[in-house]
Parts: sequence; structure tokens; C-alpha cells
Amino acid sequence: MAIYTRRFMRNKRSFSAIIALSVVAALTAQAELTATFLQGDQTDVRLDRLAAISVSAGQSPTPFLKAGKFEVKWTGALELDKRRRLIFSFAGNGKAVLTIDGKEVLQEEGVLGAKSASQMRLNAGSHEFSLSYTSADDGAGNFRLYWEEADMLRQTVSPTAFRVVASDELNHGELKRHGRQAFAKQNCIKCHAPSDALGATAMPELNEIAPIVSGIGTRVREDWLRKWLVDPKAMKPTTTMPNLIDPKTPEGLRMAADLAAFMIPSKAAESAVPAVDPAKVKAGGAHFHELGCVACHDLPGKESEARVPLNNVASKYLPGQLEVFLKKPEAYHPYTSMPNFHLTDDEAASLASFLTAESSGKETKMTYEFPAGDPLRGAAVAESLQCGVCHPGLPGAIAKTPKLDQIFTLDWAVKGCVSEGGKRPELPVLNFRAGEQEALIAFSKMGHSSLRNDNPVEFAARQISSKRCTGCHDLDGKSAVLNDLHGSTAHLSAPIERVDQSRPQLTFIGEMLFTDFIESMLAGTVEQRPRPWLGTRMPAFPAYAKPLAEGMSRMHGYEPAVAKQIEVDAALAEIGKNLVGASGFGCTTCHGVGKQEPTAAFEVGAVNFELTPRRLREDYFHRWMDNPPAVIPGNKMPRYAEGKESSRSDILEGDASKQYNAIWHWLHAK
Repeated sequence: MAIYTRRFMRNKRSFSAIIALSVVAALTAQAELTATFLQGDQTDVRLDRLAAISVSAGQSPTPFLKAGKFEVKWTGALELDKRRRLIFSFAGNGKAVLTIDGKEVLQEEGVLGAKSASQMRLNAGSHEFSLSYTSADDGAGNFRLYWEEADMLRQTVSPTAFRVVASDELNHGELKRHGRQAFAKQNCIKCHAPSDALGATAMPELNEIAPIVSGIGTRVREDWLRKWLVDPKAMKPTTTMPNLIDPKTPEGLRMAADLAAFMIPSKAAESAVPAVDPAKVKAGGAHFHELGCVACHDLPGKESEARVPLNNVASKYLPGQLEVFLKKPEAYHPYTSMPNFHLTDDEAASLASFLTAESSGKETKMTYEFPAGDPLRGAAVAESLQCGVCHPGLPGAIAKTPKLDQIFTLDWAVKGCVSEGGKRPELPVLNFRAGEQEALIAFSKMGHSSLRNDNPVEFAARQISSKRCTGCHDLDGKSAVLNDLHGSTAHLSAPIERVDQSRPQLTFIGEMLFTDFIESMLAGTVEQRPRPWLGTRMPAFPAYAKPLAEGMSRMHGYEPAVAKQIEVDAALAEIGKNLVGASGFGCTTCHGVGKQEPTAAFEVGAVNFELTPRRLREDYFHRWMDNPPAVIPGNKMPRYAEGKESSRSDILEGDASKQYNAIWHWLHAK
């Protein structure tokens, strides 16, 4: 974020420009290419991580354009840290033209990839970059940009090779996207329903529902609920729950008490916080550290605006209910950002004990004195506040507010919730994050047609942000949040001798893994963990798994795909078997093969070879084999070739690519 701020201040850009690009820096880490989409007389501009695209016929290339033929032009600066002799090439279908430093480097049309550019020498430093791509007439588009040189196999141009060039058009494009996302996050569509169905291609987040609060009286304490109703942001700074009740008036306090009494009719369950077993507390603290919970949560008593606080845990949950929630967070909120870690009963119980003990006495302090609540009056309050519009099962399920078409005829800067929240008692006070009001106003001027269109790539970018994927995973050279925070909870766990605990990066995830494998990881249905040695574990987001997996693939220019068995060449497979063994590269020293364990003790984890054909795309496998540390800096897997010449010159003419292909055949022969 600071990088963008410094750049824009040097260029004397407006504050709104800084907000727009700062927000996107948080969303996409190093998204540093300007993508300008053209469709007839319509233009749309956004930031992209890669010069890559995948759009099926019938899909909109961006939410602000319709499905159909389009052109996209990526511009920015290509940054090189040393002199390089590069050969550029394309893959996909359509028409593409690459220009560097004002000189056309490569042009191709039809099935792309049949030819490559001539080798060009580029000195260290910044080079003007421009790449135009035109889709097929039916709007289908598929494109990837590659580079190679003498000692580097053909591979995707990394996102970290680009730097953005600021423009007012880019600022506006990102600001309206931030506003569109805020419109969905604030659940505006629930109160301001469209006059007709949005359709199957609508923004997926618009179909999300708020937590199901039916039966909430068996789960939470009434005192906590009263506090939540009068000031949700004080209880949880990251919430999008609006303030609907004014706690500064006796009427507001009575409304909160009545509504809580209606939602929690039985007082029998209101018991004291139970004593906790010290052994369970200690074990739970170790789980808190091992799972990397601090990437998303502050420890109780330590609050920040950026992460979800835990100080109200003990004062919120009734006995036994926290561990029930931890085992299946999506049970009462299918679209929660709290993932499912597939905790065992013991893990959930100990983690609940730790959180309860740590948060006891640290709850958010409020000085309000609530009167006794009346459940009958509370039902009327729920109806008047239209609680059921967002929360299934509550009264007030029919919105009495202006329709979607109507609110988009208004100036949100002077009328409505965005501008007047808190000024008129009948309007909710929305809990905005930095820049959201300005972004919502920018979005309102675009109309609501973009809500009827979505694009898998933009969906994935939004979810990577909202699900805090970069809390645990590096992305585009930006270190995961957990890397800096994990040490703050190390005191909770006794030192454990473990192999390397490096977590996989996200930078090339869409070109690395088949779409169905990404989906199984996100859904929590994968049968065998690829990295069982990690103390952290991949949590599940079942409601988002399928569209997020598709978006991750398309972000890299790949159509969604599942693993396929290749036609194995038995002779090549036998060579591959020898190459991975002790007489070859010694791969089985660290990698197991099915039930066969690695042949020697090792200090780093290595994925079982049995999983490779189910996980990895072939292009990525070759790129990885060529130079693992170049793909993942600091990775301990050795490089077996230099300048495309293998260290085993006696096998397949010493051609590294042929040797990797032999290993690929052996992997599929298993």
C-alpha cells in the first residue's frame, strides 16, 4: 500500500487515486498491469496481475461490459534487474500484438504459439510494455504470455516483472470496482431489491445471506446480543452489520432489550462461564499457534482494525457452543469468512477452552443500562427494522425501501444511506471501511447493470482478499501476514522439532494446479493432504470452492480443467523411474511414492509423487523441474540442469526437457 501511496504522491495524484490503488494493492498484492478493455464504444479499465485472460463465450470479460467480442490492452513497465536476452511467445487463441519500448516484438493471429519473437537484448531497468489481445467474434478469449532465454525454459512472465503506470482512468476503474464490492458486502441488494431477477450471471456475492439467527438463544448470551445490537462495530470493527438502533436514547436501549428478548426467549441457558481445564487451555493455545490463527485474529485483549477480535468470546457463547461453532462455522452462516479446519472433537474442545480462558474479563466494555426486554415488543421491533430481509427466519422479511432502479437515479453523495447515515433516524448507519463511501458514490454513477454480470477472475481477486488468503500464503513477492505475526504466539506452544514449515505460495496457483484439485482443497474434500507435515492446515471454504477455483485458473489464462491420464510411453517411463531413483537425481530420497516412504531422513517436506498427476499441470511441472528456486525463492529443491543441459549427460542426450518428460511419463504410469 505504501508503494502505491508514494508513487501517486510523487505524481501529484488526488487522494481518491491513492485510495483506489491502495485498496487494490491490498486486494491483489502486486497487480501492476493496467488492463484497458474495449468493446464497441465502451471502455473499462482495471489492474491485472498477469498478461493473461480466459473467457468463455457468453461470459463477460469484465462486469462493466457485456458478453461478446472484446479487445484488452495491457500496459505498464517491464522491470529487469539485469541485462537479459529474451524470447517472447504467446499461447491461446485470438489475435495478439506485443510492443516493448515502442517497437513491435511479436504479432500472431489464430491459434497462438506457433512462432516466437526474435531474441532481443534488454538492459537492466524499466522498459515500456504494451500488449494488445483481441478475442474471437463470439467473445471467447484465451491468452498467456511467455518468455524464455538460453538458461531458462519457456515460462509465464512473472507478475513481479511488471510495474504499474498511474492514470486517472485506472484510478476510476478501481474505485468503481471497490464501490461495487462494497455494495455487495453491505448487503444493499437485500433492502433495495431489483424489480426483476438479476439472472444466472449476477455477481455471486449478491446471493449470500447473513447469519441464520433462528435458535440463537441456544448458542449465545443475551447480554452479548444486546451489546451487539446497539453497537456492532464496537464489538467487531470488521463487521458490515449496520447500526440500526441508537443506544444514546432510552427508546434505543429498550428496542435492543426487546429484540434480544425476542431472539432469546429462554433464560434457563444463561449460566456462568464454566471453569476450564488448564491442560485443555494449554493444548488449545498450542493449536491456536500451530493453525496460524493470528493471521486473522488478534489475541484477546489486543485489538486492531485489520483483524477479527476475540475479546468477546467468553461473554458471547453459552457452554459448549463455541466448540460446536469451531467444528462447523458454516452451519449457521454458509458464507462466513471463518473457515472450517476440520478440527477433531479434542482439538475443538481445547481451542474453545483456550479462547474462553484468554478472553474472560476482556470483553468490550459498554456503559449502557438496558431495561428488561419484552419478546412481544421485540417481534414488532424486528418487523419495523426489517431484520428478516437479511436474516432468514426473522420478521420483517419484506423490504419496504426503494427498489434498485430507483436508488440508482439518486445522487448518493447527498441522499441515502451512503451520505446521511446517522443524520436521519430512519436510515441505517453503515459501517464503512476506509475509502468505501467515496467508492460507493463512484460506483453509483455507473448504474447497476454490472451487478447482473460477473467475471470469474474478478470474483477470485475479491475472494482472495475477503477470505484473507494472503494471511498464510505469499503472493507476487509479498510476504504472508503470518510470516511476521506467527512469532507473537510462539509462547503458546512448546518447541516442536518439525521439518520445514514453509507454506505454498499463491503466485502461480492457477497455472500450477488443475482446477478440480484447487476446488477439492478449498472445499475440504481432498482425500490426502499434499503437505501433512505442516502444523498449519488448509482450511475449507465450501460455499466458495467451485467459483473460486475457476477464477484462479482463468486468472492465469487457463480454462478450468481436470487431471487427465496421459498415454504412457513404457520406455520413457522406465527411464523416468531410473532418473528419480538413487542412480539418477535421487528424488525418492525426499519424496515418497504412494506407501513407499522416502529412502532417507530429510529436513524439508516433500509431496508424495502419487499425488503429482492429480495436482500438477504439465507446463508447470516442466517449469518447476527446470529451476525450482526461481519459481519459489528459497526453496530447497536442487536444480538438475544448467542452460537446459542436464547434469546427467548420459541419459537422453543430456537433454533436460526430454528427461523431465520421461519422469512425467513415469509419474502417470504409477
